[in-house]
Amino acid sequence: MTEIFADGTGSVIVSNGVVRIELVQLRRKDGKAELTSQSAGTLLMPVGSLKNLTLQLAKALEQLQDRQAERDRLASEGKKGAELDEALSN
Repeated sequence: MTEIFADGTGSVIVSNGVVRIELVQLRRKDGKAELTSQSAGTLLMPVGSLKNLTLQLAKALEQLQDRQAERDRLASEGKKGAELDEALSN
């Protein structure tokens, strides 16, 4: 199995029942701070599989957002708790 790291996607083309999703990586240009995108490969899959891929990606995104919301909530509560502790100690 080949693993490809991608920073994002480029073009998405549907042709003859196949979805072609270009995967791109960001690379430094000539060792400078400037980044350019280069093709890392192309994901090919039947159009019929695209819906399942989209649903799985949406579910993963939702889980990440839920985790971040929980972290934010806990951090906010921790900050309030620290403020309360400080107020009580004064």
